[in-house]
Amino acid sequence: MWAGGIALLVAAWGVTQLTPGEELTTSSFVETVGVGEHAVGREMVVTVTDVAGAERVSDTTGWSADGTWVVVDLSAESRFTEVGVRLGLATLVVNGDTYRASERPVSLLGRQLEVGAPTTGSVAFELPPGLRDGSAVIRFTVSDRDWRLDSVVELPVDLGSLSWEAERELAPLAGGGT
Repeated sequence: MWAGGIALLVAAWGVTQLTPGEELTTSSFVETVGVGEHAVGREMVVTVTDVAGAERVSDTTGWSADGTWVVVDLSAESRFTEVGVRLGLATLVVNGDTYRASERPVSLLGRQLEVGAPTTGSVAFELPPGLRDGSAVIRFTVSDRDWRLDSVVELPVDLGSLSWEAERELAPLAGGGT
C-alpha cells in the first residue's frame, strides 16, 4: 500500500513537471519571414515587399506628417473566407517598446482581405524622434485585440540598415479589398 501511494505521488509530480506553462499554451503561431517571402497564416497570406525609413510620409489623399517613420509595403490576402478577415493589427517592437501602425494615413491597416485577390499597400509606424537604430520586429495578424493562439507574421528588421528617405508616399491601395 505504501509503495502504491509513493508511486502515485511520483506520478503526480511527473505530470506537474511535464505540463506546459501558460505562456506555451496561449502563445501565437509565429511565421517568421524576410522581405519578399510569403508568410501563410491561419487566415491570411502576407508578403512584405519593402521596408524603409522616412522623415516625412504622405498618402494619396494629400495627408502628410513629419517625424521618424518606418513604412512597410506589403500585399495581403485571405486564405479561405472573406467574412471578417482584415489586417487587424500591425505592430513594430523596438527595444521592448511596441508601436502600433498609424491609423492616420490611408493604409492596409483594417482593410478587408479577399480570397485569391491580394491587396497591396503600405502601413506606417511613427517612432520617437531620432530612433533609427536597433533590432525591431514587425508583426501582422488578423485579430485587432487578442492574438494568442492565432497566427502572427513576423519580420525581423535592423533599423540601422534601412534606407532612410526625406519623404515617402505610402503605396496606394490596389487589388482585392480596396
